Amino acid sequence: MKRAFILIIIFFATAIPSFAAEPKILNYDLKNKTVEVEIEGKEYTLDLPIEDVEPSVETLHATSQEKEKDPALSGSVKKKKEYAKGPPVTTVGSRLYNIPTDNLLKKKGFGFDFTHRFANPIDSTTSEDVYGLDGFAYTGIGLYYGLTNKLEAHAFRSSLTDASELGLKYQVFKEAKHFGDGAPFGLTVSSGFQTDNIQNSIDPYVQGIFSKVVIPGWLKVYLVPSYSNKSATIASGNSKSASFFTFTDPKHRGYKRTAGTFALPIGASLKILPNGRLSVFGEYTPVLSGYKEVKNGWAFGLQILSRLETHVWTIGVSNVPYSTFGQYIVGGPSNNFHFGFDIAARIK
Repeated sequence: MKRAFILIIIFFATAIPSFAAEPKILNYDLKNKTVEVEIEGKEYTLDLPIEDVEPSVETLHATSQEKEKDPALSGSVKKKKEYAKGPPVTTVGSRLYNIPTDNLLKKKGFGFDFTHRFANPIDSTTSEDVYGLDGFAYTGIGLYYGLTNKLEAHAFRSSLTDASELGLKYQVFKEAKHFGDGAPFGLTVSSGFQTDNIQNSIDPYVQGIFSKVVIPGWLKVYLVPSYSNKSATIASGNSKSASFFTFTDPKHRGYKRTAGTFALPIGASLKILPNGRLSVFGEYTPVLSGYKEVKNGWAFGLQILSRLETHVWTIGVSNVPYSTFGQYIVGGPSNNFHFGFDIAARIK
């Protein structure tokens, strides 16, 4: 009995320490790989040989979600820039009707446009030839390629004066969505060379394309100061296209081979349906100095966006028969109304 009592005493003496309070972690130093703990009122510092482990995808995702929910944790996260957006139709194609826009293709993107300007004016025709639609038309076709996300190249060919054009367009900066977060307007520069059968030389043009979203998603305006060298196009008897011209210069001005043109085109696109598929546009191109035809250029009409937002059809009325970026700024031979249309597509 005495022996059994002694065994019971020894059992309790050894069991009581196993129910002692668990160690309390006071501090964990990841850099030095140490941990400070408190055991029964006494503090100890222990070394922990921890291996470096790459965080898992799940951990990174969870951390990013926590930072989005907690503004205090997201201070080190770079905020994604947001840019202003006009009517959806302004995201496809390189021109409003004649005026160039700031829209660019993405890197390795491909697009084209087709222009069609009827030569016979509406007010000098009858319903028998569908108000000029049965007459001759000046056509043009252009190909566009995105060299980078900010740089685009194009080649364009017009049947009027057999003009050929090569050019580049570079986006300097885009308009910020919110005031104070970036640029208050967008700026894109466009420049290139063109040749035709009037000048028989390679002549440069340069344009600054300023854009501003006035009403987000609804209204966007453009201001495009432009200069084109040797821009005189009419009153040249040796033009291969002269036999198709339905206009002459009533001022009977002499042909100035070296004349250039500086103009200030302005244009706007306004969405008129909530779904963004239909917009109206307007253009006006005052010639400030240099060569000018009889009247300043103008155009107005409708823009229709395809359901997949890859094509835009532009139907308009204008007094300008030209469609190259270097030629249209000279204006028109009269203020007569001429039907016309454009088709622009983004293939990739």
